[in-house]
Amino acid sequence: MLKRTAVAVGVIGLLAALVLAGAWLWGQGTSPAEAQSSTGQPTYSPSEIITVVGQGSVRVQPDIVQVTIGVDTTADTVSQAVADNEEKMTAVLAALEKAGIAEKDIQTTNYSIQLDNSQVPVPEAGSSATPAKPVYRVSNMVNVTVRDLESVGDVLDAAIAAGANNIWGISFSLSDPSTAQADARVKAVDDAKARAQTLAELNGVKLGPVMSVSEIVSGGPVPLAATYESAAKGGAISPGELEITYQVQVSYFIER
Repeated sequence: MLKRTAVAVGVIGLLAALVLAGAWLWGQGTSPAEAQSSTGQPTYSPSEIITVVGQGSVRVQPDIVQVTIGVDTTADTVSQAVADNEEKMTAVLAALEKAGIAEKDIQTTNYSIQLDNSQVPVPEAGSSATPAKPVYRVSNMVNVTVRDLESVGDVLDAAIAAGANNIWGISFSLSDPSTAQADARVKAVDDAKARAQTLAELNGVKLGPVMSVSEIVSGGPVPLAATYESAAKGGAISPGELEITYQVQVSYFIER
């Protein structure tokens, strides 16, 4: 009797072990996605995604303008060219200050001294004429930020009257672009979702949640240029509008 009981217990234990082993092997052969799908919940695979680039843009009025103002002088000697340049630039800086430009908004961007032979005539062959002396050119450039757009013409006229003879690179921008960038960002994300939804519908699949998002860095507004003549006339400069753009790359899961 004891022997039969022992045999029965052994058989039951063996069957239990086989059942557990079978359950383990079934679990190993079933993918997580299949196991999850058996519960009726959506499944997602990193290999099944829709990736789009969304773009948003807003137009705003600029509130500051930046312009490069410079003084170029030439002389037969370095010391004279430097002295002339310093005198004129001192007058230009004083004129800018009088026009309401703060010292923090004036920054030197270039100062150079060069030997300029381009204007020196070459004596003809056999001529006994003494070769002309080369001239030295001194250039001093400052970047000026004007925070009152209504005064741009007056500021440039004042600088020119004080001796500035090189004006270029006028560009309009925002002192604080964060609000405009935030608005453009929202539009970019909405645009990305709309594009992804359209692609999903065209391909007969269902759009799932976001898998990844990355920002695409792009350039800022293109600066407008102004010539010396147009700057001297003041009112010929127009700020127009700025377009702030933002791009994002978004990947969505395809829902199964």
